[in-house]
Amino acid sequence: MSSHDRGDTPAAWPCIGTARLNLPAGVVARWAPGGSVVEHLDTEHCRITLGAWSWAGIAGILATFDTELADLHPPELAHACHRLADRLAVVADTEGRP
Repeated sequence: MSSHDRGDTPAAWPCIGTARLNLPAGVVARWAPGGSVVEHLDTEHCRITLGAWSWAGIAGILATFDTELADLHPPELAHACHRLADRLAVVADTEGRP
């Protein structure tokens, strides 16, 4: 899914990844960064392809959608998501203590 202000091919970034999101394509396309490609899978799911200067950058963008993710590709993106989750868990543990 694309609109006149978004291309229908990913931008030229050093890191490009894909993920399946548990959100409708229309919702994701509205908020996806320019250069992203949002593919309709069914009424409740879509696949996004997007790029950033780092795998952590893509992981961070995916986190902004606040939904379940699946089918992360390539493996570097999945690894970056795990690292981000670990970092956030440390912060949550530290900040949650009196």
